[in-house]
Amino acid sequence: MTHDDQVRKWQTRWRRPARVAAEIALAFAALVALDWWLTGGTGFAHVHPNPYWVPVLVMALAYGTGPGVLAAVIASGLWLANVHDTPGERDYLDHLFHLSLQPLMWFVVAGIIGEVTIMRTGRHDRLEKRGRVATRNLARLTDAFATLSQTNRLLQVQIATEAHTVGHAIETATRLSSEDRAERRGAIGELVALAARTADFTCYRVTGGEARAWLRGPVTAGRRDVLPASLLERIERHKRILHVAKRSDRHALDGVGVAAIALPDRKTGEIVGCLVLHTLPFEALNASRTAELAEIAAWLTPLLADLPQATRRPARSAGLVA
Repeated sequence: MTHDDQVRKWQTRWRRPARVAAEIALAFAALVALDWWLTGGTGFAHVHPNPYWVPVLVMALAYGTGPGVLAAVIASGLWLANVHDTPGERDYLDHLFHLSLQPLMWFVVAGIIGEVTIMRTGRHDRLEKRGRVATRNLARLTDAFATLSQTNRLLQVQIATEAHTVGHAIETATRLSSEDRAERRGAIGELVALAARTADFTCYRVTGGEARAWLRGPVTAGRRDVLPASLLERIERHKRILHVAKRSDRHALDGVGVAAIALPDRKTGEIVGCLVLHTLPFEALNASRTAELAEIAAWLTPLLADLPQATRRPARSAGLVA
């Protein structure tokens, strides 16, 4: 806590008692002056109701028991100091009762009204606190509802404009058996983009001891044609997915991409290719997405041969007899 905060807290703590003391002092100073001016300083003994009731009631109603009792103490002191009454005119007990009746009533009223005031202000403070909490919760709910509404609109727009549906994936897969090499390449690229959820990738095929670019994503441009030998060596050694979420893989992927998926041959286990993802959100490199990326190697590795899936039957000569 800074010095300014301490000063501000101290000022707040003493502001209410100082205000109460100032109000009590001003009220009784005005009443004492009025008493000397009107009755000659008798403590308003012959004025009914006694004006000393005013500060007691005001303090008890406004601030509670403590200020009310304090006002009653001051009023009682002024009453006992200024009242002029000859005890010879009445019985001694009656005289004591006459002197103590007003102070007794002041203390009783200050206590009762003060406690009621404390209960009322406490309930008011609790209601104000609940109101502030409700207002804050309402603001949070409003923000959450606005966020959910915006997310819902974005999802609706994405669903309405999303071209990568299940039907699109099936249609793309059927083009893998096309006779046209370019069409097969395009279908493989679309399938990789669907599975990796990024269109910025390069698929490298290992030939002659080096990995050369074999297939690029729709938006990929200016990437390496040959994979660095150090990265290829690391992929062949570990035979797993390398990504920048692992500290040990960051140096090898520096300047290349954010993830590299090894493509091993099913029979021999030899690395025949590598799929490099150049751009991918960092939060996508979690355990679930890493497992999904590993599945790409299972179906992409056989496609590196770039052969049509449809098997052709050898044509028989019409003149041959089985």
